[in-house]
Amino acid sequence: MGLRTIIFSAKALRAFGDGMMSILIARYAVALGLPGWQAGAIATAALVGTALATFLVGRYAERLGRRTVLLAGAVLGVGTGIGYAASVSFAPLLLIAFLGTVNPTAGDVSAVLPVEQAILGQAAEGPARVRVFAWYNVVGQFAAALGALASGATVLISDAPGVGETGAIRWLFASYSLLAAVSLLFVLRLGKSAEVPAGSRRGGLGPSRRRVFTLSALFGTDAFAGGLVVQSIIALYLLQKFDLDPATTGAIFFGASLMSAVSFLLSARLSSRFGLVNTMVFTHLPSNLLLAGVAFAPVAPLAVAFLLVRSFLSQMDVPPRQALVVSIVHAEERAAAAAYTGLTRSLSATPGPTLGGALLGAWPPAPFIACALLKSTYDAALWALFRRAEHLP
Repeated sequence: MGLRTIIFSAKALRAFGDGMMSILIARYAVALGLPGWQAGAIATAALVGTALATFLVGRYAERLGRRTVLLAGAVLGVGTGIGYAASVSFAPLLLIAFLGTVNPTAGDVSAVLPVEQAILGQAAEGPARVRVFAWYNVVGQFAAALGALASGATVLISDAPGVGETGAIRWLFASYSLLAAVSLLFVLRLGKSAEVPAGSRRGGLGPSRRRVFTLSALFGTDAFAGGLVVQSIIALYLLQKFDLDPATTGAIFFGASLMSAVSFLLSARLSSRFGLVNTMVFTHLPSNLLLAGVAFAPVAPLAVAFLLVRSFLSQMDVPPRQALVVSIVHAEERAAAAAYTGLTRSLSATPGPTLGGALLGAWPPAPFIACALLKSTYDAALWALFRRAEHLP
């Protein structure tokens, strides 16, 4: 079994589990009668724990070995599902959220993500690399969507005698452990080709430190801007301006997710022809204009059309961005580079929704305009600094 098959399989299993658990954790807190602040604290603990784990992975993954880190992540995933299923009060749930592997967001911010990206970056070179990352993201996107749908199985399971809602959720927590166990079997098949040469192992960044820190600052700006118009902010805007019901809004976001998945594959073709940075920048810029257009669309159909086309364009930068990170650093720095840039993006996006909500209340178009301007600034800086630095000199 090849490296790509193993990593893609592990990614699909993890994304499916995360898509399911991102919905189940909140529902479990409500079913247990926990107050809203405790449910929020559990989600926050999971994010903080993941951030800390990602930093440690970036620092020590190459010293410990990539296979070892992935095995540890799978074993921890097994324990996480069991821990959630066995817990019925706030304190243990908070501890498991901090120590475990569950991702409470819709995106993949797993601590093992940098290791998988480092392995894929090593498994392919040149134009093939961005195609690998494109399929990697397509697999994750569809698996997460299926996982979110699977969370609805609680409705059927809860009807069984003596099960109820909390029991049904616990059954799906157990299935999360099963998914992690299957992932463990795949990771066990990784061989030496997944590792950097033993003599090259060291922790953290080396000669490429400045490049990675510069990229991290740029990616942080992009992520902060994106946080201003997360789905909840867009949904609230559509409700306030056009009175769109939740079912219609949900269908719009589902369509947007499908368009993003398709765009990953087109992105790979564009990157092969025009370069990584050119593809990132010149698909992003029109998506920024479309986002600003949403704020001034006079009717709902036009606003929805802008959102859908923007969804197709705005995520085209994901595969070339991941390929860029592993292309401009040495092999032994790839896990650290992916960890630090990914962690910066996650942390930078955190204050965005709060600020975006405040801007929406002050003047509804404000978060859309601010996001578009900040993202355009990021695009211009990225093109100026990295258009000739897509590979190590």
